[in-house]
Amino acid sequence: MPPREATKVFAQLPCAALRPFVRRFLVVEHTGPRADSHLPGTGLVAAFQIRGQCRLGTGEDAPSAAVTGLFDQVRHHAHSRGNTVVLTAFTSTGAAVFLRHSLDELANTTAPLGKFIGDAASLAHLNEQLAEAPNHARRVRRLEDFLLTRIDPARADPLVRAAVAWIERAPPSARIGELVRYIGLSQSALERRFRRIVGATPKRFASLVRLQRIQRLRSAGGSLTTLAHAAGYFDQAHFTHDFRRMTGVAPEAYFAAAG
Repeated sequence: MPPREATKVFAQLPCAALRPFVRRFLVVEHTGPRADSHLPGTGLVAAFQIRGQCRLGTGEDAPSAAVTGLFDQVRHHAHSRGNTVVLTAFTSTGAAVFLRHSLDELANTTAPLGKFIGDAASLAHLNEQLAEAPNHARRVRRLEDFLLTRIDPARADPLVRAAVAWIERAPPSARIGELVRYIGLSQSALERRFRRIVGATPKRFASLVRLQRIQRLRSAGGSLTTLAHAAGYFDQAHFTHDFRRMTGVAPEAYFAAAG
């Protein structure tokens, strides 16, 4: 594992007007070459490369302004020395108010952000501003200003937001049929709206929420048996199978490598 000093991270919470849509902003500096991996998350991420290069797991260089959809597997990156990236981590429903396409088009994909914003000139100008800003706090302010002018309230969907909240607080044993009855839509109608706003079906999103619960429990020192039961599995074999499907390795190997 690369030394910790090879990466510096600046984190900042969004301003009040952006908190329904953005979890946090990050500026990540790689002072040396570094390869890293990321478990699937529950919200889209926009990334602005302002120095150096980041190579995606596909072997392609990341766009200077990129958006990453929901993945159901581990993502891999290779960063050059000096690579600096400014990140916007959206809430589960937050990216939809800024992007013009249905978010399921981004499933398991990193794509140029301009395709989904529709304003390549403004994005190029923003990249210049981010690169020239005197400090990271100013970079985040520039990014906030950019996002504040592009909120489209008409793209918000209160029913999908309620469905996401239900999934996040529901016990692991909860079923999608219960969610459908709670929301009051047919399952097909809910799935269409969920894919457009969140970027995945409710069932797939629930599996990502479950994986995040597992990460939190493991960070708190839970055993693998505890993780399996707390995540709603009746036996560890099914837990191991699902974990391997999303990460490529068994949970024992993954958490051992993560330290």
